[in-house]
Amino acid sequence: MQTELEAKFLEVDPTALREKLTALGASLAYPERLMRRKVFDFPDGRLQKQGAWIRVRDEGDRVTVSYKQLLNRSLYGTKEITVTVNDFAETCALLETIGLKERAHQETKREKWLC
Repeated sequence: MQTELEAKFLEVDPTALREKLTALGASLAYPERLMRRKVFDFPDGRLQKQGAWIRVRDEGDRVTVSYKQLLNRSLYGTKEITVTVNDFAETCALLETIGLKERAHQETKREKWLC
């Protein structure tokens, strides 16, 4: 499994941050976009009991399905296996058809910068 590194920054002024990134020579890989995701588990919650879940995410330019497991709350504590799929709704329907239940639906905005 891969190790996921993720950070959240609170109370950030997006305009000021974009200006700073541009001044430092960073380039915008893609502008802010809406990403949606659904999290699935078995009806008995067996994945959650192991600190795990299945996630389907529409990233705007691709759709992925991942098995994720939180082993600990350290920087390297989340492991994942991810594959690219063709369709968000159809992938969710597939998971529901084999008995998984939707546990959460979330939407976030993201943009990507390269240094």
